[in-house]
Amino acid sequence: MFILSKLLLFLIDPVSWILIILFLAIFIIKNPKLKKRLYITVILIFLLFGNRFIHNRLVMAWQPKPANLSQHYDAGIVLGGFTNFDKHNNGFFNGSSDRFIETGKLYHQGIIKKIIVSGGNGSLDQTRPKEAGFVRDQFIEQGISATDIYFENESRNTFENAKNCKLILDSLYFKSAIVLITSAMHMPRALRIFKTTGYEIVPYPCNYEETDVKFSITDYFIPDLEILSNWHKFLKEIIGNIVFKITGKG
Repeated sequence: MFILSKLLLFLIDPVSWILIILFLAIFIIKNPKLKKRLYITVILIFLLFGNRFIHNRLVMAWQPKPANLSQHYDAGIVLGGFTNFDKHNNGFFNGSSDRFIETGKLYHQGIIKKIIVSGGNGSLDQTRPKEAGFVRDQFIEQGISATDIYFENESRNTFENAKNCKLILDSLYFKSAIVLITSAMHMPRALRIFKTTGYEIVPYPCNYEETDVKFSITDYFIPDLEILSNWHKFLKEIIGNIVFKITGKG
């Protein structure tokens, strides 16, 4: 299932669609009319999925609104996916590091008393260092007590995040609701999965992919390569949510 999920990520990416269709048109298909139709299909995909306005509106509708937490909670769970490692296994933060920042803020503000870091190695080869241990060290460097940090580094996906975090929660006997911290794009699916643990989960979305911005005329008519490459994140969440509803895993 883990390997199949990685294959699915490739297949739901519009960039992959374009590359596959171009390969067929250039090297496989000999019929001139069919070749032309394939080239037109590539252009249409590029125009549709490269449109910043369409992407913004759909993602905005999917992302939950920002949370404003005022009471205190026993713990916050932060899901991994915001760090990378180079070929020398040196860790660093990536563009999703708002999860780390917001978790630290919630702790220092006294909103959450403990931090649970959940994240292992989501790559196919499983040779990279595991994320949660690195993140724990970074939290300690930010002045958070080591005794207030728990972590699990075996999870490869959100379903395993929930399953492994439940083991930690069961051992600690927390009495209040638990805050779940992850990206706004990921939150709808993550929240549904974490609710299966039986704990009351309070969502705290961050790292917003899209916000309510003012558009220019070029955003409507000129395709954007960056937007084209961003679609796989949104489609991953949509497909993952469907898979979870069907199988109970996601």
